[in-house]
Amino acid sequence: MKINNISICNFRNYENLCIDFNEGINIFIGNNGVGKTNILESIYVLAITKSHRSYIDKNLINSSKNIMKLSGKVESNKCVKFLELFMNNKGKRVSIDKIVYKKISDYISNLLVILFSPDDLELIKGSPSVRRKYMNIEIGQLDNKYLNYLNEYNNLLKNRNEYLKSISIDNIDMNYIGVLNFQICEKASMIYKYRYEYIANLNRIIDIIFNELSEGKLSIKYLNNIDCNSYVDYKEKLLEKLDSNLKREIIMGTTLYGPHRDDIEFYLNDNNVREYGSQGQQRLCILAMKFAECEYFKEKIGEYPVLLLDDIFSELDILKRNSIIKYLNKGIQVFITTTDINDIDECILSNSKIYSIIDNNIVC
Repeated sequence: MKINNISICNFRNYENLCIDFNEGINIFIGNNGVGKTNILESIYVLAITKSHRSYIDKNLINSSKNIMKLSGKVESNKCVKFLELFMNNKGKRVSIDKIVYKKISDYISNLLVILFSPDDLELIKGSPSVRRKYMNIEIGQLDNKYLNYLNEYNNLLKNRNEYLKSISIDNIDMNYIGVLNFQICEKASMIYKYRYEYIANLNRIIDIIFNELSEGKLSIKYLNNIDCNSYVDYKEKLLEKLDSNLKREIIMGTTLYGPHRDDIEFYLNDNNVREYGSQGQQRLCILAMKFAECEYFKEKIGEYPVLLLDDIFSELDILKRNSIIKYLNKGIQVFITTTDINDIDECILSNSKIYSIIDNNIVC
């Protein structure tokens, strides 16, 4: 999968910018604060319709404007599509080949991206909600049915929580809560199945990739709070938890069990990376996961996703840089940002298209 070009209008610090991309490696060089990361972010937003850096969409619009538009030509399995995203303070609109899609979930997956940025250390250090959001985005790219299950689950969960807040232990409508519990467990079991299989498939690959970057045995553990080790009996166990803890949930006014409480943990040589790993080890664990995702995406769709690497070389030693360089020579379209071209090996530079960013202008 490749993105041939992108047109940017009023996105972050760029008012009007059009860039044609190399099908291989693209390197953006410039001082801190000139907008290198914004270029990668624009590709990510065109693909996902949301930013990895901001929860508030309107923050993406140039501060002196009130509308923003991104568009680009994407090539996938020899099929070319024109993607477009329009955004203003009231919302956003997406289209493919000028056909508007009302459901964002039907748009996502037309440009698959894997992003590595300095902020990704939050996938280890941050809260469980950060990791759940990440899983939702990555799995949703591969199958938009997952996003539909997730939206349906969240709507049911909202209804259940509102009901729990509105009642007391003495005035429960058991028929209503029974129907809600059943519906929630139906959707939750599908979400868990997708996540369970996704993490299992990454674990098939991640240890091999990690040993190309460093040494040790790396794995990802998927955690749920209903003591279930298989998705086969997940629905039944969740239903039991909801039924047996109903009074407690009424007192607390919230649903205590389900995929909205799940988490993942990284283990290196059987040690929790969050607790025992150095920042360098944590960074390499995340990088190995991203590369494992590239391989899994390739298995699923028959081609690699677009790989976005924001400031990847600044904290890696020469040996680890060389390991990454070997990985980049796989026919993946890659976008790299750096402040110093000397951070990048000559064998990458010779096969790359290099863009210098000066005063919001791109010089090739």
